[in-house]
Amino acid sequence: MFGGERAQSEVLGTVLLLGLTVAVVGTTVALGGAALDDSQTRADLQRVEGAMTQMDSKASLVAHGGSPSQRVSFGTRTGTGTGDLSVDHDAGRMVIAENETGDEIVNASLGALVYERDGTRIAYQGGGVWRSDGDRSRMVSAPEFHYRGETLTVPLVTISENATVDGDGVILTSEGSPKGHVAQNPVVDDIRVTVTGDYHEGWATFFESRTDTRIVDRGENSVTVLLRSELRGDGVRYSMGTFGTSKFNLRSIGSLTADSYDSGGAGPNESRDNAVVSAGGDIDSPNGKGNDPTYVTIKGDLRAQYDIKPNPNGIRNGNHPINVTGNITQQADIEDPNPVEGYVFSAFNKYDTRYGNVTAASYSSWADLRDDTPITSRSSVADGLDVSGGSETYRVEDAEVIASDGDEDDTGADGDLSVDGGTVTLNASGGHAGFRFDNADLSGGKLVLNVTDGDLDLRVDGDFSLSGDGANPTKIKVEGDGNARIYVGGDLSLEGASEVTVEESAELRVFHDEPDGDIQIGDGDDDTGVSVSTGTNEPASSFWLFSNADELGFDGDDAPIDLTGVVYAPNAAVNDAEGDITIRGALTVDRFSDIDDAHFTIRYDEALATAEVFDEVEQVPTINYLHVSTQEIRIEDD
Repeated sequence: MFGGERAQSEVLGTVLLLGLTVAVVGTTVALGGAALDDSQTRADLQRVEGAMTQMDSKASLVAHGGSPSQRVSFGTRTGTGTGDLSVDHDAGRMVIAENETGDEIVNASLGALVYERDGTRIAYQGGGVWRSDGDRSRMVSAPEFHYRGETLTVPLVTISENATVDGDGVILTSEGSPKGHVAQNPVVDDIRVTVTGDYHEGWATFFESRTDTRIVDRGENSVTVLLRSELRGDGVRYSMGTFGTSKFNLRSIGSLTADSYDSGGAGPNESRDNAVVSAGGDIDSPNGKGNDPTYVTIKGDLRAQYDIKPNPNGIRNGNHPINVTGNITQQADIEDPNPVEGYVFSAFNKYDTRYGNVTAASYSSWADLRDDTPITSRSSVADGLDVSGGSETYRVEDAEVIASDGDEDDTGADGDLSVDGGTVTLNASGGHAGFRFDNADLSGGKLVLNVTDGDLDLRVDGDFSLSGDGANPTKIKVEGDGNARIYVGGDLSLEGASEVTVEESAELRVFHDEPDGDIQIGDGDDDTGVSVSTGTNEPASSFWLFSNADELGFDGDDAPIDLTGVVYAPNAAVNDAEGDITIRGALTVDRFSDIDDAHFTIRYDEALATAEVFDEVEQVPTINYLHVSTQEIRIEDD
């Protein structure tokens, strides 16, 4: 009896073992098959990018008279699991017009030859090649817009309505002769260019990289840019600017003290009288009878684009609780600030271009990266980085490390950076080092960005939050003599006991790209608030915060805010500011409201007057002469 039971058990065990083996093998094959499919998709898209770039070159020959026809093969092998090649006649439109009059120079349908696979599109449009991954488009190959001196020539290539594609090879021929579009030369007005369609963001990046461009409107499916006819000077020449058309109500402010210092000279220990407070609208100055205590002191100039009320003479005669030592000017010639959208978008695009879409090597844990040898190829880690004690260092040289399990197709992150104790060091061991996370939550401990041997990029696709407390403050330190960049795609908050330190020979730029988001600075407790320091002489040019957010809040009520640097958020309304707020550098916003309990101390760093704000903008050409032409090409099956 017992022998029979043992025999049945052995059979049952064998069956279970075989079943488990089949399940494991099946899972392995399934996972391996998915990985193989992903690899094949990436290889296919890279191949098509090359073919589209080749087509770009051949289409240029046809469009500009260098050849009557050209052939291009894409090798798409229809029906073998690759993508689809087609002509999209509704892919976009470009309108070029004079900015002031609105007179159109050209209004053309662009069309596009599109290869699409698994949600990614690679397209030839307007003489350039573009790639769209759904959320964002980028330029692969630039269209042939030419600069010679101060002349911009726009030979726009469009696709004929007769174009059709049904195979994997095409023949390109020209349709007629180029059509000229006469504009007034020399250009006496800025030129407005609107591009609509799936690749509008890539077009915006192109214009930014070739001209001194302002993005003036950015919709879900369009971008409008201004090509300037004259170049504006660089540098920041005001300490506090509110450049919207709303009134700057100094009557309602808790207090304002503005002076200047020179970080290139004696530093912040010397109080100088070169502050400039500027407003793009009216200024309502405080009322008084001459014996009220002064609560607005400006050691420098007060300037308004429109009126200063009740009147400038009352301020000069000391009849109001406001003391201005310099000039008081209404109806002043105040230039609009450079729009920030284009610069922020360009910064994100440069990150994408720098690290590309090279297939990432995979690691299962961040511990696999913790040694003295830097990572030198694009890599992904199938987990977030969570540090709550001890000391950890990660070294990268001319490569990017992504916190991703691969579900984002190696182009985005799905793992977070979390630090609530200990020290984590991200080290640029040479060239450019990139680290990319989904969100970043620093609630204690220390994050070191080491730029001694290279430049470092920290990309956070979602929210970035600093929120320490008195017992466990959050610290970020940039050490070395290189450049650190932080890219934030969600909300940005610097709260609680948070300390940012940038060594005097280093630079930290924060790019915040969330037009509908906000920035919160402050909300500390126990007299320990938010601080940003940049060295002994506190050079403001060592820390920059660029944001296209529409709201900015300062909370220095329970603990003061003490910040050295430039906060450049020209779209933002300061709808909530309270407590003690000190900024050594400059503050640019759209408008102020609800600032009754805010006590601002703005100390302008005079060295900002010659600082490089927008990365070598002085080398970007402007337009004095403009020539526009359009040439249709026909695309047919080979």
